[in-house]
Amino acid sequence: MGPLLAYLRATGLDPTPLVERFGLPLDAGSLPEVSLPLTTLHAFLDAAELLSQDAFLGLHVAQRVPRGNYGLVEYIARASPTLRDTFRALARYMALLEPAWSASFTDDADGGGTFAYGIEGAPLAYGRHASEYGLALFTHVGRQLTERPWSPRAIAFAHPAPPDIAPLVDHFGVAPTFNRGRNALTLDAATLDLRVLGADPALLSVLERAASAAVPSPVPDAPGFVQAVRDTIRASLREGAPQAADVAKGLHLSLRTLQRRLTEHGTSFQDEVDTVRRELAYQYLRDVNLGVSQVAFLLGYSELSTFDRAFKRWTGMTPRVWREGAERG
Repeated sequence: MGPLLAYLRATGLDPTPLVERFGLPLDAGSLPEVSLPLTTLHAFLDAAELLSQDAFLGLHVAQRVPRGNYGLVEYIARASPTLRDTFRALARYMALLEPAWSASFTDDADGGGTFAYGIEGAPLAYGRHASEYGLALFTHVGRQLTERPWSPRAIAFAHPAPPDIAPLVDHFGVAPTFNRGRNALTLDAATLDLRVLGADPALLSVLERAASAAVPSPVPDAPGFVQAVRDTIRASLREGAPQAADVAKGLHLSLRTLQRRLTEHGTSFQDEVDTVRRELAYQYLRDVNLGVSQVAFLLGYSELSTFDRAFKRWTGMTPRVWREGAERG
């Protein structure tokens, strides 16, 4: 969100009415990302397109994102020895940028490979502009890292094709395919084996230890069904407070079956909502770039006071006090 708002300002536009209309944090422009429910994000990006009169808003924002905007994950990418290592690291640590993403890097038989990401149960992911932004950014930064004007072998987008794809072809050097249910970047072996200029193996080792410790992980020993419920709850937080009926639908179950099976595992829907929110709260509160009100929003709370009460019930202290202790520790 931050790069988009900065781009609008740089092109002489005032995004303040847009920020206020969609209830974004007042400091949204200073943050790399601000999470919104999927439907709200789609509407926000459509409104930003209307404001800018730029049909390729995501692409153009990606071409102007400053170095260092994505913190630890970006520094790992820049410290990796080859482009292949960069995309493998992105697949491994994508959750640090956005917990909802499911990312992978797959080696092809001929030495090439495909980096892909999406959101389970959301075929359009974050919508056209966000998807074009993501793949355009990975390509743009990859060219910077290698100082070579390489083009991918193939590009695939989750969203339908826009009326005009010429700017995308110009950027990628290849015509994308669309309606693929995920975003994917396929590179040939020679491109993936390009050296990253400025790679630093010693620094990379330090950064990867920090990233591995920060990657969110499921509660140990969670039964398969319970973990599936938690994963679905986690994905639904973007739409606000999780609803049992929606989670049941996402798992292709009736509400009664969901409740019965959770009872069989000695838990309940609300217990699992609390578990997911508690895990994510610890993760988000360790991120100094996120205000407590933003953490509450990411966890699906409509009011900060509700989050405060829940967190105090879990830990015996407020989120702010817990964060201060974590920072001192």
